[in-house]
Amino acid sequence: MYYFTSITTNYMAKAKVLCSTLKQYNHDARFVLVVAGDIPENIEPSDDMFDHILSMDEIRGIKDPWIFKFKYNVTELCTALKPFAAKQIIEDYDTDRVVYLDPDIMVFGSFEKVEEILETKSMVFTPHQTSFEKETSFIKSNEILFLKRGTMNLGFFGVRNDEEGIRFLNWWAERLQDYCFDDNYELMDMLSIDGLLGLFTDQKWIDLVPSYFDNYHILKDPGYNMCTWNMNSRNVAANHGKYMVNGRPLVFFHFSGYDSGGHINELNRNIAANPTNFAVIDISKTYTDKLSEADQERFGDLCYTYAKYDNGKSIRNFERKILLIRTDIQEHFPNPFDTSSDICYHNWVRRTYRDLFPKEERRLIDNAGVRKVIDCIMPLDSLRHDFFKKLYNVFKGKK
Repeated sequence: MYYFTSITTNYMAKAKVLCSTLKQYNHDARFVLVVAGDIPENIEPSDDMFDHILSMDEIRGIKDPWIFKFKYNVTELCTALKPFAAKQIIEDYDTDRVVYLDPDIMVFGSFEKVEEILETKSMVFTPHQTSFEKETSFIKSNEILFLKRGTMNLGFFGVRNDEEGIRFLNWWAERLQDYCFDDNYELMDMLSIDGLLGLFTDQKWIDLVPSYFDNYHILKDPGYNMCTWNMNSRNVAANHGKYMVNGRPLVFFHFSGYDSGGHINELNRNIAANPTNFAVIDISKTYTDKLSEADQERFGDLCYTYAKYDNGKSIRNFERKILLIRTDIQEHFPNPFDTSSDICYHNWVRRTYRDLFPKEERRLIDNAGVRKVIDCIMPLDSLRHDFFKKLYNVFKGKK
């Protein structure tokens, strides 16, 4: 069975831990590493670990790839690639089943049960929780949050290569082409006007699966997709060198929020509420040690390929979301990273949405050349007209 994850290079150590532990317990596993962005020349993923490496530029089916890379932030981009990559793995490697795992996962057991499910089912998903909360604080932080972000956790899913499975991937890819983003609170009014509030990257879409598709399976085994968000209803214990969850073998643990500190904060909070889960502290320590062995310190500092314009300026999240929302101007900036022309997205977004930028940058925008005269000669909303472009070039002394 084929497995894959989707990363940028600063997550390489996590991907190595995922792949090595997966193969430790699943000897026939074939692993594809999907990379959004460049792999630095001095980085050589071990050939004996990853069976295939698939760069984003090799993935088929993505429309307007430069727009796609720009309008999504790093998390959104990696998650948006999932259905496209899953389809391509099925097509290129002639496999009948493919499973996705988030890079911040460590495997502790066999995926035999998933293999069995996908022998007959077209899709398999795991819910965030399988037991309801009792305390108010956990109802708010877990159940209400899942209602906002999706009841299934898309750190894991599996698809079978059959008619229904491919129909699901095609639909999901079509949605994530344009709608794989988290709410951006800097642009609430714009998102609200366009009816775009209420999304959470790729995950919230899966709430529609029961309405649109048949032959799916919801895997409720507590050993799958163990995480801090379900610790309050799951008891973890060490048993002769293995970990058990509510009496079932732990298959994989999801270290969501590990880099931000969210994992350890929620871990401590849950242990305070459920002291029987001290074994999770040992699990977390083991993961930290594994990351260190995989060279996390070196990989973790690598820069995201699509973090900046080609002039070196960092791209703010609201600049990305404005391009996503303003589909009417996307045709004018087929490569939004490009600043080689005065008529570029970098300049347009600063002139049109000046008040969203910090005070220091607004001052630079106001003082940029002959801004007022340029705005009179070439209204920013008229970029599509070649006539205004020619006038602008004459004014700037260009032929």
